[in-house]
Amino acid sequence: MSRWDIVLFAVASYIAIMGLVRLMRVRRIRLERQFQEEFRRQREIVLKQQAEQEKKARELAEQQQFEEFIKQKQKEAA
Repeated sequence: MSRWDIVLFAVASYIAIMGLVRLMRVRRIRLERQFQEEFRRQREIVLKQQAEQEKKARELAEQQQFEEFIKQKQKEAA
């Protein structure tokens, strides 16, 4: 190989490597955005489920209190 062949090969290698690095950087940024979006969606789902469970627990507690109140009033009436 002549000196020019080596120089051209080095330049072509540099350009190819830099192009690959840029492509990899863009892909990484896209993946990070996708993961962040998916994490946000999953977090919203979990928070909604937790809120629903808390609401059901409150309603159950209120129902139990109401039933106890009714039983107490029935005993007082009897």
